[in-house]
Amino acid sequence: MANSIVTSDENIIEKFANIFQSKNDNSDGVCEQVLSEKELDMIAGRATQGLTDVDFENLQKDKKFAWVLGGDGLDLFLKKSNIEALRSIGCEDRFIRKKLEDGRHYRLGIFYKSEQCALATWDEALSLIDRYYPKSFSTKICQHKDAFKSMTFDEIEARAKSSYLNGKTYFKVNEEGTALGYPYMTDDVFSACEGTLEEARGFLYNRLGFTGLFDGSGYTKDSAGQLHVKEYLQLNLPVRDIPGFRYLHIPIDMNDLHPDA
Repeated sequence: MANSIVTSDENIIEKFANIFQSKNDNSDGVCEQVLSEKELDMIAGRATQGLTDVDFENLQKDKKFAWVLGGDGLDLFLKKSNIEALRSIGCEDRFIRKKLEDGRHYRLGIFYKSEQCALATWDEALSLIDRYYPKSFSTKICQHKDAFKSMTFDEIEARAKSSYLNGKTYFKVNEEGTALGYPYMTDDVFSACEGTLEEARGFLYNRLGFTGLFDGSGYTKDSAGQLHVKEYLQLNLPVRDIPGFRYLHIPIDMNDLHPDA
């Protein structure tokens, strides 16, 4: 049967929630209903993970900005498996596995899109940093704008491993935090350091969530390098202050993750 457009009088958040739940209730993971392009354009969302309700009080925990999906990204969660959708928005299997092993669970937050969402290009991202961070921070970061655009993440990380990372990867340092003396870029550490390209990229990774998959294109990218859907950045907010906000549980079977991840 062909997909059908939802036409009831329910609000769009409720429509999305019902379709998402129906997809996950079906054994084949398929739902025959869809949202129209016009309806999808009106909503945004964020896939996030945490241990307790406290971890879900803000759009993104312990970050100044939140990574947000537009309607095309949310549509993935209606048409693909949850693992496939997470991969498409830039979540790596190794990251998902570690979070699940730590006892965390995933939720999909959905809300009505506002003008606060800025397309996640290097220009827009650095503009947000310049607007909301102290000048001493933004100057250290924005001076590397051309290098961020012209160099690959792997090239910058290779330099960082030979310098302040002491052979470790940005990912490893990010996961371990400040434990075991790892060179995690807290605000205090970054404020005190020189602000080299490698240190600035580490700050973006540790404090703002600019992982190795972020390339400034404005689109999410999977671990194979394929671009998928638009991604946005916006100032982090308590979810209680976002009109119409709703969380949905994202069921994940760890057996669906790549075994070598």
